[in-house]
Amino acid sequence: MDAPEHQRCRSVSHRLRRWPHTVLGPLFWGWFKARTHEQCEWRYPTGPAEINIAGTCPARILVIGDGPAAGCGVRSHQLGIAGHLGRHLFSHIQRGVVVTVAAQPAASARSTRKCLGDLDIEGYDSIVLMLATTDAFCLTSRRSWRRNMTGLVHALKSTKASSVFVTTTASVHLARRLTPFARRMTGRHARALNVETSRICAQTNTPLIQLDAASDLTSRTYAKWGRRIGTHVARSLQKGDAATAFQT
Repeated sequence: MDAPEHQRCRSVSHRLRRWPHTVLGPLFWGWFKARTHEQCEWRYPTGPAEINIAGTCPARILVIGDGPAAGCGVRSHQLGIAGHLGRHLFSHIQRGVVVTVAAQPAASARSTRKCLGDLDIEGYDSIVLMLATTDAFCLTSRRSWRRNMTGLVHALKSTKASSVFVTTTASVHLARRLTPFARRMTGRHARALNVETSRICAQTNTPLIQLDAASDLTSRTYAKWGRRIGTHVARSLQKGDAATAFQT
């Protein structure tokens, strides 16, 4: 087989592999967007998107992301990722903790990167990026995910934050309402996005935090994730404190 014919075969094969995402992506996106706007069916925290635990020299943490970061499934940020992260972090560093949430239920890597300029991301000690639920549901192409996530990570690491963390895909809470075929598609795509995320973190020297799979988004789930994320953040802050003490 000569080179041009070989290239044509590869091109056709590539298009055949991508056709499910091209055809089903817009349909999944429409369904997902409609579901996330049905407030009678979804629970999200009300009130200020900030957890403040009193103490000296408070550590400031910013959580950016989509539905799980926004606290899907609970009515209070105290019961969501912010509250559990803040309390676990406080128990480790013995300082005050302020956790600010900048998340939207249907946020994607692309929309988050586009809106990043409108967020005040300076002045935080650590930033946690929790995305991929929306992108897994909407079958975002790996190329688009790689481009936007790489841009996001570089932008966040350019701030004065002492550490930036990225998590793997959170629980796909809506999967139970999908057909078996759709569940397989979104689950497989979530794993594919995790592979891309792992590569991005390795290339940018950014810690990747693995989130345990969960069948539902409840306070118990957020407690498990909050402990996992909090342990990583606390370790980073303690290293920073030790370095500062050594320099002085």
